[in-house]
This record gives sequence, structure tokens and C-alpha cells, in this order.
Amino acid sequence: MRVDLTSRGVEQPENSKTGRTGQTGASGTTASSAPSSSSSSTLGLDQASFSFDPTRVQSLEAQVLAQPEIRQAKVQALQQAMGNGEYSVSAGQLADAMVSELG
Repeated sequence: MRVDLTSRGVEQPENSKTGRTGQTGASGTTASSAPSSSSSSTLGLDQASFSFDPTRVQSLEAQVLAQPEIRQAKVQALQQAMGNGEYSVSAGQLADAMVSELG
């Protein structure tokens, strides 16, 4: 199954492609234990449907871009705590931060 993001719905796999289990039968279709009648030929196949709402995506994008890159209120609160001597970092936290920065 291929997902086409430019249209709605699902496109079934082509006969020359491998199927869900990665194996193809002699006729080029995916081997399965489902009966071969046309009314039950979709048994055992996974189906998915995706919707794409460009208006919603644009709205979310605008919200993200409207957020400041630096949270000034948090920076000021940390500066004030450091200036008052109320902010402390343990040696273990400092070492962990240094190691993660290097690695």
C-alpha cells in the first residue's frame, strides 16, 4: 500500500510490488490465507486513511512562529535567582550537563 499525500484515500499496491508480508505469490499478489472470492478479497489487508487539512496546518504553523525563541520571563527569573544566591546546581548535575554537551 502506498500513501499519496496529494490526494485522499489509499492506493493499492501494484502487482509487481511486494505486499504486506514482503512476499508475492505466483500471480504477483500477496500470499495470504484469505479466501479468493471477490467479496472477501480484502480480508486480512490493513487499510489506513489520512486526512490533510492545510488550514489547520497553517494555523498551527502561525502559532509556533508567534512564540518567542527566548522565554524572556524565565531568563529574568533565573538571573534574579542567581543574583540573590538562590539558584544552585549540584556537582552531579553540572557534570552530567558537561558530559552530554561533549557527547
